[in-house]
Amino acid sequence: MQKIKTVTHVSQIMITVLTVLCASILLSGCGDNCEVKNSYTYYEPVYTTLEDIRSSVTTLPAHNLQQTGKIYFRDGYLFINEPNQGVHVIDNHDPANPENIAFIKIPGSFDIAVRGNILFSDSYIDLVAIDIADVQNAKEVGRVENIFHGYNSYGFYADSQMGVVTDWKAVEQVELYESDCEAGYDWGMLYEGGIAVDRVATFDANTAVAPTNPGMAGSMARFALVGDYLYAVDQSDLYPVNVTHSTDLQAEEKVAINWGIETIFPNNNFLFIGAQNGMYIMDLVTPAQPTWVSSYEHVTSCDPVVVDGDYAYVTLRSGTECQGFTNQLEVIDISNISSPELLFTYNMHNPHGLGKDGDVLFICDGDDGLKIFDASDISNIGNKLMAHYKDIKAFDIIPFNNIAMMIGEDGLYQYDYSDLDNIVFLSHLEISDNEE
Repeated sequence: MQKIKTVTHVSQIMITVLTVLCASILLSGCGDNCEVKNSYTYYEPVYTTLEDIRSSVTTLPAHNLQQTGKIYFRDGYLFINEPNQGVHVIDNHDPANPENIAFIKIPGSFDIAVRGNILFSDSYIDLVAIDIADVQNAKEVGRVENIFHGYNSYGFYADSQMGVVTDWKAVEQVELYESDCEAGYDWGMLYEGGIAVDRVATFDANTAVAPTNPGMAGSMARFALVGDYLYAVDQSDLYPVNVTHSTDLQAEEKVAINWGIETIFPNNNFLFIGAQNGMYIMDLVTPAQPTWVSSYEHVTSCDPVVVDGDYAYVTLRSGTECQGFTNQLEVIDISNISSPELLFTYNMHNPHGLGKDGDVLFICDGDDGLKIFDASDISNIGNKLMAHYKDIKAFDIIPFNNIAMMIGEDGLYQYDYSDLDNIVFLSHLEISDNEE
C-alpha cells in the first residue's frame, strides 16, 4: 500500500482578506473594534516516499483515458501518457478501431520514448526503463535514480528525507480576530507550509514517453532517441543517457543549455531544442557530450520544432505559461547549420504541436483545431490550407504512413490522408471521467 504523509513545508502563501465584519456597525454604528475574518484555502504538500514511488511500476488492466499527455508510436502501437500516472498502450494496427489494451502505472510519468522492447519514462526525479515485450506484463528492468535533480520541469519538489511532493491537499482555513475599525488590514506573505488562494480563485494541482530502432515521438516531446543514447531535457539542461543495455543505463554528464527549454527533436545527428526564447542546435558527433552549434532567437513564447530537409518549422504561441503574445508558424532555413535564418512567418490562432510528412504540414492550432497545409511551396503555406478540423482542442500529432494520429484535450483522433483531396476521419478514442 502506498504510504502518503502530509507535512509542513516552507513554501509560498498568500492570504486574501475576504470579509470584514464590523460588529458595531451591525449593532449601533462603528465603535472601536471590528471583527476581521480571514478565509482562504490552504494547499498543503503531500509527500510520497521515494521507496514507494520506486516500487510502484506495474501493469494494470486497460482503463479509459482520464487525461492526455505526450504520445509515441512504435510498430503499430501508440503509447499515450497520462500525466503523473503512467502510459496507456493502444493497439493501433487498425487506426479505425484502436484498442486500449493495457495501462502501465508509472508514478510521475510525463515523457516517454520507446526503443525496441524498452519503454523509457521519467518518474519524478528518476529515469525508468520498462520491458514491454509483453505489454500485459510489463516489468521495470533499469533505473537511473536522481537524474533529474530537485525540481523537474513540472514543479514537483524532491526532498531526500520526505520523498517527492506528489499532490496538494486542500485545507479550508478561517481566522477571526479583532482589529481597530479604522486601521488598515494586513496584507502580505506568510511562510508556513503550502500555497494558499482565496475562495474564488482556481487552483490546478496538475500544473503547480527485438530490433532496437526507435519509434516516433510528437513534437512536444522532451525525450529523443538517437543511436544508443536517450536525450532528455528539463527547463535548462540536456541529459545524455547511454541506453545500450537497458538493465544498466549510464547517465553521462548533463549539458547546460539555457533557461526555458521545452522540446527536443532529433534530425541528421543534430538535436533541435525548442525554448521559450529560441531554438538551439546541438551536434552529436560525440554522443555522450553534445555540443552547441548555433541558435536562433525569437520573441518569448512556447516553441515546439520539427525539421525536414533544409528547413525547421517552429510554432510560437502565447499563453500564461508561455509569457508572450505571438501566435505564428515560422519557417527557418538551416541549410547552413551554423547560421539558421528566418525565411517566412504565418499567423496562427494558438499553435501547439506540429508534424510534417512529405509536402504535408499538420498544425495543432489549440482550440481552433487541426489544420492541414500543402507545404510544397514554403513561401505560400498560409494560402494552402487543405483541411481544417474545428471543435477540437488540438495538442500534438504524429503523421506516419498516411495516418495522422492527433492527441487533443478530449482524446485521440485519427485521419487517413492517403488521398489529400479526400482526407478521411477514422476514429476518436475519447477521454472519460469514469474508469471502466
